[in-house]
Amino acid sequence: MRRGSRGFTLIELLVVIAIIAVLIALLLPAVQAAREAARRAQCTNNLKQLGLAYHNYISSNDMVPMNYVDDPQNGLPFQNYGALVRLLPYLEQTQTYNAVNLQFGVRWSGGNVSPVGGDPNPPDGASGGNWSIPQYTVLCTQINSFLCPSDNNPGASGTFQFTGGLNRFVASSNYPYNMGLNRRINQCNGNPNNGNWIPTGPGYIASNWDGAMKRNVNLATFSDGTSNTAIFSEWVKGPATGPQGAKDGLGVVYQSGQQSNAFPTDAQFAQACQTIRPSGLNGNQNWTWKGEWWAFGPTMIYSHTIPPNRVACDYADVAEDGRATMTLVNASSLHPGGVNVLFGDGSVKFVKSTVGLQAWYAISTPNGGEVISSDSY
Repeated sequence: MRRGSRGFTLIELLVVIAIIAVLIALLLPAVQAAREAARRAQCTNNLKQLGLAYHNYISSNDMVPMNYVDDPQNGLPFQNYGALVRLLPYLEQTQTYNAVNLQFGVRWSGGNVSPVGGDPNPPDGASGGNWSIPQYTVLCTQINSFLCPSDNNPGASGTFQFTGGLNRFVASSNYPYNMGLNRRINQCNGNPNNGNWIPTGPGYIASNWDGAMKRNVNLATFSDGTSNTAIFSEWVKGPATGPQGAKDGLGVVYQSGQQSNAFPTDAQFAQACQTIRPSGLNGNQNWTWKGEWWAFGPTMIYSHTIPPNRVACDYADVAEDGRATMTLVNASSLHPGGVNVLFGDGSVKFVKSTVGLQAWYAISTPNGGEVISSDSY
């Protein structure tokens, strides 16, 4: 007489399910870590491409790319398009660069313009003023290599409104230019630019009238060594929801309530900034569009005043377009433990969030005279 086949008992089935659940619980973090490692590698590669473009620009122009021009040049209006725009031809983005209308700035540069292409109902300026209209092609072109794949925040919410319902979204970037430390207060001990208003980073602004701005930064400027000077880093883009609709986090810039000359050192200001982070949403949230308008030089910058992945602040006396030279907005990322930093020699290094202030300040300047070792960051 044939015996019937024995099936799983309920206990055995529950044990198998429990084992599978444990294996899945162990596997998912590993999968997520692998995905993040791939995203961080892509972010590193994006910065390396910027580094190659940076050196090709120097080879062609015998100077590093300026952040923007703060006054008219050769009878033209303000040339306030930033370093990322100037690097486009060296990133195989010549077509996008050719879309830049050099007769106008890219945002808030003064004056009105005629409608684009004779459109009787021109698009609005997407909060950039009518003078941004001739630049809408480049302003709305999203360069994928300017985005960190770990950051899904939009950065910008502005759109150019066209007749017929056609809207063009303003593009963003995760990679700001290093402007050094606060040029209005004393920087690190030994810095030759203490308190004389000269921007201390490799990013600079060209000017015909401002002696503190009238600079040509080239490779000879990097007396500290290109391998010891940060050029670009990354930040978490803003949620672009408005100050009262944003969650607390790295994408938000807070109003510090302090003047840009309130403290004698950057370190004291950086410490004070960390105390203003609200426990809930309130008026201290000042700017949630970090990363917006990637082509606009004055806001596509960061400083080393505050260490990575800390609260980002604004000075009480600095308007949005005034961030071009005095900013507390710092480097940040969603990579666990630190941020990617592009150095002047083209290398990209992962700087820990726990980096010491002296080392973080030292790599912000090309000619501060500091002596640091690579293992200090």
